Amino acid sequence: MVPPSGPKQAGTRGSAARVGDELTRESVIEVGLALADADGLDNVTIRRLAQHFSVTPMALYWHVKNKDELLEAMGDQVFAALELPAAPNLSWDEHYRLLLVALLDVLRAHPGTVRLAAARVLHNDAGRELTERALALLRGAGLSVRASADIARSSLQTMMMLVSAEPGVERGVPETQWAELMAQKATALTQLPAEKYPNLVECAEALVDCDDDTVYYRDGVALFMSGVQAQVARSSA
Repeated sequence: MVPPSGPKQAGTRGSAARVGDELTRESVIEVGLALADADGLDNVTIRRLAQHFSVTPMALYWHVKNKDELLEAMGDQVFAALELPAAPNLSWDEHYRLLLVALLDVLRAHPGTVRLAAARVLHNDAGRELTERALALLRGAGLSVRASADIARSSLQTMMMLVSAEPGVERGVPETQWAELMAQKATALTQLPAEKYPNLVECAEALVDCDDDTVYYRDGVALFMSGVQAQVARSSA
């Protein structure tokens, strides 16, 4: 069994140390994002942030009231980088596809905070504008209010899933251990009885890693868009 060629980690332990050490609300949020990308959201704590800045935990409360406020600010900061496409001459579905790509771009920039996206998308201007434009395109394509809302919600959830479940990404796993972990996962599948699970065995490496993340995300968006286009076609039949 040949292990995957190399890690596609969003970050490695200690990546937060690259963020500036001046204690401000902005730097606290940025270090929180870096820690989440490196080690996962559950490992972002006030104590760890205080250690990064070499201050007591109480010093951070001048900048964020508590961890809940910190997480909210982190989620809003992810959406702050959103760049919505200018697409006046595109069809509704091509425009919608570009919205999904723009959303993926910001989620992939901070994959450790993906699960905050659903909670914060309607609590900041960028997220509200994204949702407004998505709903306008769906309503303009002839979908009902309920169908448009359901698809807009599923759009966010699906893009979050693509990022959080990208094969081969292991947040919090040191690069030196990544290849071994991937090999263990693949080996566990290849050792299954081939006569009972021939396709699991054959697809083992592809299931635990992906050769090209560009293709992975392109095809994920295309698959979702096919479903949306089919629903629009049914509604107009």
